Amino acid sequence: MRVKIKRFTGEGFRWDEFEVPLEGKPTVLEVLSYIKENIDPSLSFRAMCRASICGTCALKINGQHKLACNTRAEGEEITIEPVDNSKPIKDLVVSHEEIYALLKKSKAWIEPKEEKVEVSQRDLLKTSKAWDCILCGICNNVCPPLAEGKDFGGPMVLTRVYKVLEDPRDGKGDIRLGEIVSLNVQECVHCSNCNLFCPKGCMPERWITLIEGKLLQRGLIRKQMDDFGFLG
Repeated sequence: MRVKIKRFTGEGFRWDEFEVPLEGKPTVLEVLSYIKENIDPSLSFRAMCRASICGTCALKINGQHKLACNTRAEGEEITIEPVDNSKPIKDLVVSHEEIYALLKKSKAWIEPKEEKVEVSQRDLLKTSKAWDCILCGICNNVCPPLAEGKDFGGPMVLTRVYKVLEDPRDGKGDIRLGEIVSLNVQECVHCSNCNLFCPKGCMPERWITLIEGKLLQRGLIRKQMDDFGFLG
């Protein structure tokens, strides 16, 4: 199998090619591990759990964003690149600092009420898919507004925000809605790329739509009207 890897050198990108003699259908992560252990120990990439739980091994594989640990390497050639919409650090490793900053900005964690609150099964079902998010960032990597550099919180952070908004244990209530206005949820173009590529089926665009509806209902944002250039 011929493996073509796009590597960041600190000054720019270069393509390296490797011949990997693995048989069967190894995962992309197994291919990368083989290269590092047997051919080029300088190759850098992220991986931890190897079980589609930690989300650290997200890469662009044959032009599509996927988790390396659960994607099979098939065919005679495979291309591997760093993910889009992220600052490269070395080889296939990109920075997660912007993600951490947005999580802090959104305050996407529960601030519990003083009194004890019982959570029903119905309450849990409202946010069950949002809780499946593993922070892999793939939804952000395929998001057009983020690619265009817009000041947008992004589908990953807004998925985390939604599950807190709908949690009866959270003590901030509607105050939290005012705090997330700065995430500019209205910048979402509802292309559903995030839904299509999310490896856990979290449906981020759905939660963005629901958050946008809450903010519009309370007059905290205005819906942008795109005239597609037909007007003035």
